[in-house]
Amino acid sequence: MKKYLLTSWLKISGIVAASGIGYENNEIQLVSDNGNALYHYFIANDSLAKYSLDGEPVNNHLSKSTKHDLESFIIVDNTWYAFGSGSTKNRNQGFMFNKFSKFSTPIDLTNLYDEMMSFSELSIDDFNIEAVTTYNEDWLFINRGNGPKNANYLYVVQGKNLTDDFNIYYFEFDLPKINNIPSGFSDATVINNTLYFIATAEDETSTYNDGAIKGSLFGAIDLKKMKLLFTEKISDNQKFEGITVLEQSKKSAVFALCEDADNAKNNEAVIYKLQIDLKGKIK
Repeated sequence: MKKYLLTSWLKISGIVAASGIGYENNEIQLVSDNGNALYHYFIANDSLAKYSLDGEPVNNHLSKSTKHDLESFIIVDNTWYAFGSGSTKNRNQGFMFNKFSKFSTPIDLTNLYDEMMSFSELSIDDFNIEAVTTYNEDWLFINRGNGPKNANYLYVVQGKNLTDDFNIYYFEFDLPKINNIPSGFSDATVINNTLYFIATAEDETSTYNDGAIKGSLFGAIDLKKMKLLFTEKISDNQKFEGITVLEQSKKSAVFALCEDADNAKNNEAVIYKLQIDLKGKIK
């Protein structure tokens, strides 16, 4: 794949470290790995609403040791979901947010995350869920391989719920290095039978500490065969942490990406458009 176009699209003030993104009805939803809020941006009138997910006052600057580390966002029917990374024990919480009532319900993911680590023989040093999406009736939880084992794992979760009635299996993927640094999944979204993902590289072997940003790539996985289809580097100096679909056809797709610049003083989220020519790549 050689044809892609990455352009700056929107700048949204009032958001620090955007890490997950959704899109519907000309509106954007965002979560931040530094905060406890769900951000709802209305493109037409350039306005932003903030909703607390945990019942506490909205806080854009939670401390590293106490934050939920919300890394994933997904829309399922009338519910918006945000998920903590599980990279420390206090980051094992998710939230279900009803987009009509604006009511948030916490989800304790401790059992699920513990089973994922046990089943795949990962320690807490290698566990870091950066993406959650759905495929048919299954949940897909995707681990970023930025720990010692570079464990880029895709967990398939089946069952009635995510707390105490589920089955798990997983697949491991080898992703290319970016500027000689191993890359790890940072978010993903599904179109038909294909998982489109972004991955990033940081010069730090840790799921907890940030390192120097070495770039990002875009790629795709065939979910029927669980086969990596392609990857393409899209930046040498940006860390893209969220992806969602804006437009799609048989030959091309347009995605929205959000960036985390690892700068706590930055109070503005920049949203990008990534246009990809898929002709000949996806069947």
